[in-house]
Order: sequence, then C-alpha cells, then structure tokens
Amino acid sequence: MLRYSSSRHRRLMNASEFALQDAAESPLPRESRIATTVIQDSHKYRQWESRHADLLLPVAQHSYKKRQIVALRNAKVQLVHRRAFFKYLQAHEIRGEQRRRLFRLFHSTLDFQDAVLAEHRHYMLAVSSRISTDHIIDVMDDANSTRLLKEYESAFSRYFAMKCYVACASNSECIQLVHQSMRELQARLLRIRRRIETEAPARNSGNFDRKELLSRSGRYPVLNYLNA
Repeated sequence: MLRYSSSRHRRLMNASEFALQDAAESPLPRESRIATTVIQDSHKYRQWESRHADLLLPVAQHSYKKRQIVALRNAKVQLVHRRAFFKYLQAHEIRGEQRRRLFRLFHSTLDFQDAVLAEHRHYMLAVSSRISTDHIIDVMDDANSTRLLKEYESAFSRYFAMKCYVACASNSECIQLVHQSMRELQARLLRIRRRIETEAPARNSGNFDRKELLSRSGRYPVLNYLNA
C-alpha cells in the first residue's frame, strides 16, 4: 500500500481512483477499455497508482488555489508528452520500416517487440492519469486550465509529428523547411508554457480542498469530464 505525504495527497488519489472507476463504466469505448484494463490488472494498477501519486505530489504540497492549479497544469503537460508517441502512431497509421525506425529513435536500447509493449504500457498509464487529472481540474472548476492545455496539446502534437517526419525523411530541402516550422512551433510552445505557469485560474475556481468537500457534500455538481 502506498504511503501518502498528507491527507490532501490521499484525497487527490481518492478522487483519481473514483474518476478511473467512473471511466471504466463510460460509454466512450477507448476510455472505458483502458480504464477497465488498468483496474482489472493488479500489476498495471500498482504501476498507475505509484506513478500517479508521484505526479500529484506537487499539487498536494500546496494549499493555495493558484499554486495547486499551476502544479496540476504542469502534471497535465507531462501527460501530453507521455502520450504523444503512441497517439502519433495511431493517428498516422505508421507501419513497416518507418514504424521500426521511430521505435529505434525513442527506444534505442530495447528490442522492437519489447519497445512496442513498453510504449503501449506507458500510453495506457498516461491515459489513465489524464482521465483522473481532467476530473480534478473539473472539480476545481478551472476552465482556463482546460483551454490552455488543449492549446498546448494541439501545438505539441504538430511539433511531434514534424519531429517524426524529420526522423524518417530523406529529402534535405524538405527537412530544412520542416526544421524552420519546428523552430516556430517551439517558440509558440514556450509562450503557452509561460501562460500555463502564470495565467490566473478562472474566477469561480477554488482550491482542491474546498471544491472536493463541496463535491462530496452534493452542493457542487462535478462536470462530466469524460465528455469535455
């Protein structure tokens, strides 16, 4: 059993576990399938629990609303990065030698089949944590976080796709043009990261302690984070 740093850390994990269980019963097939797999596989669940507790530790260390929310935004950015590779493979239906080349790029020390299994496991755990952190953001009622993080994920997905293209391309002129676009996207990502770190939470948001208490009391309706 995990040891938590504080009662707030435990409550954050309880809310996360509730969100994962709720997702397993969701009509959304991808979320339901992944959440069910993680919950029913004791080894995967322990991995998720340990990693997710580490992810939420910076949130648990703060009592002020803005610091909690900024820490939660930073956790969400980490999850965007963790999901990027597998999302790219799915979106672009990468097969054959190109797929092997990309796995060598990101998993150079692993056998191809081992790398595929490891990447799929990382993706499932990251999706499970994304479900849970989305729920916590909804509990805290911070629409600004949702907007900023969608903007960041969209820009990062384009940047990551360009990075993968460069890794597999052979035309030097095309590579040079893509590198220019990548530099522009890097600058945009840095600007969004600064906003993630500094932009104030939504006016009606609150710290996790207060909003979670209201949610449990039934006085505060939690949004449907799975359909957001």
